[in-house]
Amino acid sequence: ANRRKLQAMARGKRVLNTFCYSGGFSIPAALGGAKEVIGVDISGPALELAEQNAELNEVADRCSWVEANAFDHLRDLDRLKERFDVVVLDPPAFTKTKDSIPGAVRGYKEINLRALKILSPGGLLVSSSCSHHIDPQLFIEIIAEAAADAGRTVRMVDFTGPGPDHPSLPAAPETRYLKCFWGMVS
Repeated sequence: ANRRKLQAMARGKRVLNTFCYSGGFSIPAALGGAKEVIGVDISGPALELAEQNAELNEVADRCSWVEANAFDHLRDLDRLKERFDVVVLDPPAFTKTKDSIPGAVRGYKEINLRALKILSPGGLLVSSSCSHHIDPQLFIEIIAEAAADAGRTVRMVDFTGPGPDHPSLPAAPETRYLKCFWGMVS
């Protein structure tokens, strides 16, 4: 559901997809008419899959892949004054235990701060967390703090969870771990 949503919003946009793995957000953005999609992941084999997926979907001409640490690459893009219409943050879980929540909060704040710095005015931040111990309200607060530190204003336009292909169990709250913040930046 989140990937289809991005696909519907990508036409004519310059899109950066961090932690892109095999292109899960990159390919739908390109299929939706993005003029350029850059996928960043630390795993070379994952990027090979992303490139194959782009070729299979006939969008390889608009996709490029960067093997890099996403935190470092976001900093480099800011230093180079690169700007994007859409930045997707889809990292792996930053915490799997309650004890590591403070470190996860720092990590989420850091990547959101760096993403906000490279978004063009009117740009779209798509920020996900799959950490069960980061509840939706805390995640929104982290993004608000990152926006304040970046000197940016973010309007939350949507807050989504998993699609029907990712069901959760009512009796098991830990299965409702996926959160996706959609924000317009000025």
